[in-house]
Amino acid sequence: MKKKIKIVFFIDSFMIGGMHRQILYLVRNINKDLFEPIVITTGSHGGLKDCFIETKCKLYDLSWKGGFDLKISYRLGNVLKLEKPQLIFISEPQNLIYYRLSKLFYSRRIIQVGSFRAMTFWLGHLSWKHKIIDDLLVKLLYFTSDEIVVNSQALKKHYSSILRISNKKNIQVIYNGSDFDFESKINPHNLRKKLGFSSQEILIVMVARLDPWKDFDTLFESAKILLKEKQSFKIILVGDGELKEDLKIKIKILNIENNVLLLGEKTNVVDYINIADVVVLSTFGEGFSNSILEAMALAKPVIATNVGGNPELLGLSGESGILISSKSPVLFAVEIRKLIENPKLRFEIGQCAKEKIYNLCNIKDYVNSYEFLFQNSVNKFKVKPNNN
Repeated sequence: MKKKIKIVFFIDSFMIGGMHRQILYLVRNINKDLFEPIVITTGSHGGLKDCFIETKCKLYDLSWKGGFDLKISYRLGNVLKLEKPQLIFISEPQNLIYYRLSKLFYSRRIIQVGSFRAMTFWLGHLSWKHKIIDDLLVKLLYFTSDEIVVNSQALKKHYSSILRISNKKNIQVIYNGSDFDFESKINPHNLRKKLGFSSQEILIVMVARLDPWKDFDTLFESAKILLKEKQSFKIILVGDGELKEDLKIKIKILNIENNVLLLGEKTNVVDYINIADVVVLSTFGEGFSNSILEAMALAKPVIATNVGGNPELLGLSGESGILISSKSPVLFAVEIRKLIENPKLRFEIGQCAKEKIYNLCNIKDYVNSYEFLFQNSVNKFKVKPNNN
């Protein structure tokens, strides 16, 4: 019997994030006759934990307690010695550091597959000082990895401009995938009622981490413009993060409390997308937005900034979604107004979006692409399976 290829997916947690969901889809759908996926987390918190448990793959929690903890590298090394994987998948800077330190005491060959999932690898969007460190970490991931994967052509272009790409180690593009199995846990009408909204109210939903990169100022300013025009709507923000308290204050200062609702992190994100009339994303940069993917799959019209991988998702024609330049609250308000006032247009864009995303991000192509990458890497670098 042919031995399976062991792959470690080393992630920070089971939080509900785009990268975490993509790892979940891969672990859930990868061919278990050929591959044995193993998930290692620095901490086991997060809303996707039960979903990972249901995959029945091996899960290891390294019990991170906070701060930079060298014990994580020690515990990781012990797991690697026990499992003896052929590949490890890394897409986060802190886990890259922990892994490279663990390798100082574990000499067995492991193929490192590195992945950039966003326009910044660490915190390069915060300041020029952070950008310097970010670029160093980018180079560390690239030069220590055997294979590099990104999830959009925009990210390939972005990171190619930072790195000196070798012909022997090109950046590969594999779009995010989905099985489109978005089962609603609650009837949309009932959820609207639970939140205090009628079936006639226009709901604008944004699913995103509450951090500076998502540019909530533009969304709030556009809301202020629409309210001056006497437009009737409500904005729902789904997500959590460092800006939560700041956003509460800003909402109050702008006097838009009656029109903006902060819901925090939700495990059933698709339920909230499903009640939306319009989905928006006012980000400064995006690799490949899972919230846009899910909105398109649910036939929702999307308005997003023309950055990163958003044009690859929505297209440039306006038929499958609307793109605007970043930091443009007036333009944002104009496009939101069009959709508020035109239900037929909302329906048409939503239907085109659904057809486009089902072709672009089907789970079979997504999983097949990674299976080919993993199998090809094992053959190329001649790392033999060594199952216990």
